[in-house]
Amino acid sequence: MKTINTSCLHRIAATGKAKAVIKIKNLVLFLLPALLLGCTQTDSLHSPEHSQPDFYGKNNATGTQVSQQSSALHVFATAKQCEQYQDFAAPEHYITGEPIKLTDNQPASFPTINGQTSLSGLSPGDMLSVSLENGEGFNGNYVVSSQGLLTIPLLAPINVMGLPSNIVAEKISIALIKGEIFKASTANVSVQVLNWSEIEVSVSGAVFNPGRVLINDPRPTSKLEQVTDAFGDYSTKRLLSEALRASGGVRPDAKLDQVILIRKGWRIETDMTGILTGAPVKDYPLIAGDRIIVPTTGCFQSNLVRPSQITPKGFRVFMSNLIDSAGSNSNAAIGNFSSSMPYGTRLLQSAISANCVGGKQWTNAPRKVVLVSVNPLTQQTQVIERSIEELVRNPNREAINPYLMPNDAVACYDSDVTNLRDVAGTIADIILPLTLL
Repeated sequence: MKTINTSCLHRIAATGKAKAVIKIKNLVLFLLPALLLGCTQTDSLHSPEHSQPDFYGKNNATGTQVSQQSSALHVFATAKQCEQYQDFAAPEHYITGEPIKLTDNQPASFPTINGQTSLSGLSPGDMLSVSLENGEGFNGNYVVSSQGLLTIPLLAPINVMGLPSNIVAEKISIALIKGEIFKASTANVSVQVLNWSEIEVSVSGAVFNPGRVLINDPRPTSKLEQVTDAFGDYSTKRLLSEALRASGGVRPDAKLDQVILIRKGWRIETDMTGILTGAPVKDYPLIAGDRIIVPTTGCFQSNLVRPSQITPKGFRVFMSNLIDSAGSNSNAAIGNFSSSMPYGTRLLQSAISANCVGGKQWTNAPRKVVLVSVNPLTQQTQVIERSIEELVRNPNREAINPYLMPNDAVACYDSDVTNLRDVAGTIADIILPLTLL
């Protein structure tokens, strides 16, 4: 019998183990990249949800179907089922194609005083100067109370809410005559407005922030003293346009030629498009308690997306352009989460502002940007994804490069080349320990 060399057998076994280790390494080198690429591409190739073509900001669309809401009738929930309270205190829509019925027997226009429609009236907090000949004890400066009353010595409180100064003078004169304080021939009263105060009005409909707003900034004490000495006052902050601006500005779907002003049950419609076109505008003065309604057309109007007296001059946009996950909040700059943008900014401009565009063309051109926006008509959160190269090559197509709205969010993702480079680095970090076996 031939003897077997044991050292040779050990070498053969060692060689077999080495080949097996090499085969395992090759298998890992092949399967690991495929596994990582498959996992990453599963999500990256998936289309974002709510990417329907009727994205708010697409021009020349057919319009969004909305239902006209009314004020909630119930305040306290008495049942366990809460479906009936889902729309409680929700922003209201007023559609142009349907009549707006707020109360029964709603007058279609304001009442007239001496044959003229007067909308300039007094509100609580307004300061008046009352003077009449030989009227010591009555002459002086008066402030309208919170109930809209004017209190003059020896006279019962006079309701002056919403009245112009000439009508207030007539009411004071009549009160003096009825009180047998002055004769009709001598009760010549003069009333001047010394200071228009701040007032609260309600704005609803196609504005970004519907609700009650406070308009007309208070004057400094030094300025108020000068105005009081001048016997007269004028304010540009108590107008209809100021109320629209204070409510966040009108939305792009607003019907500006049918803005409705409601006062004490009376209503009037006015055309505010001249603020954007340069045509004459009847900008009505407001009093406390007025209500403004801006109907919606249901359609996006790109001509309204620019800074103006009744649209936002700027707004904030949330941006993210992180290449790698940050190790801490301070490194991620969590405190600086938003950026200010002028109204009329498009997605491409915000992508440039977030440093998503530029750099190495071959590696950065295939980058992607995601826009998260809330449709103000449907209150639905919509997400769209665009290629940076697609944005650069088609900047004038609204469907590809939409306008940004207040509080939108923009996030950037790296290109496939950069992703592959990082995947290769991850694979190298995993395989390196294996090579040491």
